[in-house]
Amino acid sequence: MQEFDNVHSRLVEKLGRLIAKGKWATQGHLPREDDLVIEFAVSRTIVREATKTLQALGLVITRPRSGSRIQPISNWRLLDAQVMAWIATGKISPKMVKDLLDLRAMIEPTAAAYAAERANDAQCADIALALRDMAKAKTFADHKHADFRFHEAIIVASDNMFFMQLKPALHAVLEGSFKISMHDPQRLKASVRVHEKVYQAILNHEPEAARLSMLELLGVARADIEHFDRQSS
Repeated sequence: MQEFDNVHSRLVEKLGRLIAKGKWATQGHLPREDDLVIEFAVSRTIVREATKTLQALGLVITRPRSGSRIQPISNWRLLDAQVMAWIATGKISPKMVKDLLDLRAMIEPTAAAYAAERANDAQCADIALALRDMAKAKTFADHKHADFRFHEAIIVASDNMFFMQLKPALHAVLEGSFKISMHDPQRLKASVRVHEKVYQAILNHEPEAARLSMLELLGVARADIEHFDRQSS
């Protein structure tokens, strides 16, 4: 049974990533069951169970005699951690990043304000460490990792279990933003300065200042995307 579960999980992971990357976008549906059996060297049962999982996650819809049709991304369970991981490994459109920024604008300023009210010394230290690592980062990859830790630490410090459920969405929008904007060292330096303002407000237990600084930070992220759009057009 464990072997079945492992093979099933691996196939779901492979298919999910391929769908997110647009492998079958032209056809609009998954290959036939027989073709999937051959391509991935698995049984029909594994293929059927993997397809059921993908349907539960909103990526496909299966109908008798018509196969598994790939659904619009708006139908996917976008706040599911696994789905967001698949999306983040593919090409995230600027439109989707903007939509995720809208979501962040609803959550993160409030989370920062709550963190300013509720964060303990250890949580403030986690935010400070992430900020320090951002400032010291020698590569874009190191900067990205530290930036995610910074925002995640604030979500944790807000002490709200519902906000914690949004971490996959946060991770995805950071991935998308970095793919679009993390190629300008000057913009990165400006971003670190605004992160510093957010941290200082939390450290000083100033909820309104933390909220406004986070709004400013999200504005910088949005400006980066708009800058990219102008350059690409």
